[in-house]
Amino acid sequence: MRSFVYWLGSIVLVFSLFFSACAPKAAPAATGPTAPSPAPSPQPAPAAPASEWDKIVAAATKEGTVTLYNVLGASWAPALQEAMNKYKIKVEIISGNGAALELKVETEQRAKAMFADIFISGWTNNLNLLKKEYTETVNDALLPELKSKAVWRLNPNKYDPTKNVWVFGTSITPSLIINSDIVKKGEIRTWNDLLDPKWRDKIAMTEARQGSGPGTSGMFIFSSLGEEFWKKMAAQRIPMHVSYDLPVSQVALGEKYMALFPAFSRTVAAIKAGAPVQIAHLEGGTSYYINGVNLVKNAPHPNAALVVFNWMFSKEGQVEIGKATDNYTVRNDVQENWIRIPELNLATFTLLEPANNSDLAGPKKGTDFATLVFGAR
Repeated sequence: MRSFVYWLGSIVLVFSLFFSACAPKAAPAATGPTAPSPAPSPQPAPAAPASEWDKIVAAATKEGTVTLYNVLGASWAPALQEAMNKYKIKVEIISGNGAALELKVETEQRAKAMFADIFISGWTNNLNLLKKEYTETVNDALLPELKSKAVWRLNPNKYDPTKNVWVFGTSITPSLIINSDIVKKGEIRTWNDLLDPKWRDKIAMTEARQGSGPGTSGMFIFSSLGEEFWKKMAAQRIPMHVSYDLPVSQVALGEKYMALFPAFSRTVAAIKAGAPVQIAHLEGGTSYYINGVNLVKNAPHPNAALVVFNWMFSKEGQVEIGKATDNYTVRNDVQENWIRIPELNLATFTLLEPANNSDLAGPKKGTDFATLVFGAR
């Protein structure tokens, strides 16, 4: 009986396999075209490494402020602040005369309590700080505006290859200004005209015995007139003023008829204000005055100082500073069309190369000569 069950099961299995093999196969399901695989998302390109200048700008923004000791006055402060706004740098300008600001930097350096970042003055004060090693060398390779060598009318480092002091602008050192309501035009043409006794007690002068400033510079340059001439000038009883404002204001008010070696910025301000002040170019030429800038050593905001420094040499900076101060620029791609005072037109007078730009002893020579002919202060 059991054998019969096994035999019957085998028969059923064989027939099941036979009919399964003979059954028609189902057609494969129709499929559409295969959809393309989605493209991989583009990966962002790796960021370019930050340049050294980018790093300086980033650090300057973090510092957030910069302080300038400056003899040019505040007329260019708005343009500078506007330029620094994009870097989020607040600008503070401390104005004064060169000797006072130089002493302020020296005092801070000795006390190791630095406040200033940038020092802007005439060449004498800058050289004094350079000699005392209170300034930092500028690495011009880092600053975009100093990389071009073709734009300079006057190379910013012409007078100081150590790269501590840079020329960013020039003006003139007027030999003489007159009150045009009192002194007739053309009445004084030569230095000897000033020896006329009628001018005794009528001439003022910027202090030349303090070691810096337009008086000191003027006395050094025009010491070439000789000791005898200047002793005759001293006999005209000429008071000397430390204040840069006083000689100009005395001429403007008619208290003095003329002034020797007045401060350029004060002279221009008086003329623009409508005062009867006129620049008189004497035979023999008029010297030009260098506006120098340097970075203070161990300054609290060194990166912000570099950003300002770079802007001062840009075309924008040169135009804005020149326009605000009536200075001449050092770039040959800038036209000084803002100079409206006829006596400042370079075509109207002979410009003398300053004699003491690279002479570290020049200021002392000017001071010593002034003391010799006018007496000690």
